[in-house]
Amino acid sequence: MVSTKKIEGLKKIKELLKSYKSILLFDLNNLPSKQLHEIRNKLKEKEIYTLISKKRVLKLGLKENNLNLNIDDLKQPAIIYSNKNIFDIIKNLRKLKVKRKVKIGEILSSDIEVPAIDTGIQAGPAISIFKQFQIQTMMKNGKISIREKKVVCRKGEKANSDLISLLNMLHIEPLELTIQPEIGYSENIVYNKDILKMNEDYFEKQISIAANNLFKLTVSMGYPTEQNIAYFLQKVLQNVRTLGLKIRLPIKELLPDLLREAHLNADKLNAKVSKNA
Repeated sequence: MVSTKKIEGLKKIKELLKSYKSILLFDLNNLPSKQLHEIRNKLKEKEIYTLISKKRVLKLGLKENNLNLNIDDLKQPAIIYSNKNIFDIIKNLRKLKVKRKVKIGEILSSDIEVPAIDTGIQAGPAISIFKQFQIQTMMKNGKISIREKKVVCRKGEKANSDLISLLNMLHIEPLELTIQPEIGYSENIVYNKDILKMNEDYFEKQISIAANNLFKLTVSMGYPTEQNIAYFLQKVLQNVRTLGLKIRLPIKELLPDLLREAHLNADKLNAKVSKNA
C-alpha cells in the first residue's frame, strides 16, 4: 500500500512541475544537512525554492507530466524550482557558497590556511598539535594565540586525522560548497549538465550574434520586421532625397540644398564670365 506521505509528495511534484517556469535537478549525495538547510534558506530569499523527494516518487512525477528527464545518475535527487529565468537561477547558485568541514582522506581542492587569531584555548595538550604543524604561537592571558597565519595543507594533498583534529579544535570549516545542477528544464527546453556549466555571457553573446545575423538577412531579403523597419524607412528617405535633388523638386525639405546648389552654380558662371570679359 502506498503511504500517504508518498501520495502527497507526488502531488506536490506534479503541481510544481506544472506551475513553475524553471526546474533544476541536483544530487543531495554528500551534501551535509546543515549546509543544505543554509542553502535552502538563502535561495528562498531569492524566490528560488527546493524540494527533496524520493527518487521513485520524482521519476513518477516526471513521467506523469510527460517530462523525459533522466535522473538515473542522481543518488539522492532534489528539485530547485522558480519562476525566474533558468540562467538567473544558475547565476544565483554560483554566487551561493557555504562553508563545510574537511573529511578524513579527502583530496583537497585548495590550500588550507590557519589565520593568526586568539584561539581561546587553554595551554596544554593543544600546544603539541600546533607544533606538529609548525604553527607559531604565543600565550595571551593563559590562552594560546596564533602568531602568524600558516598553510597547514596544500592543494592535492590528502586530509589526515591530525589535520581534522586541528581544524575542529579551531572551529574552521575551510572548504566552499556549491550546488551543481545536473539537468534543467524551462519553457519546453531540456538543458544538460554541460550547458548549465556554461557562463551566462556565452549565451548573451550568441543571442546578440544571432540577432545581428537575422537583421542582416531580413535586410538583404527586403523583408520588413519590427527590428529593421527604421533602417528601411531611413533608406527610403535617403533615396527620395537623392531623387528630389536630382530632378530639383522644389519642396520645403530640399530648398536649402537647392538654393546652395543654385548659388554655387551662379558663382561658377560669374567667374567664367569675368574670365572671358
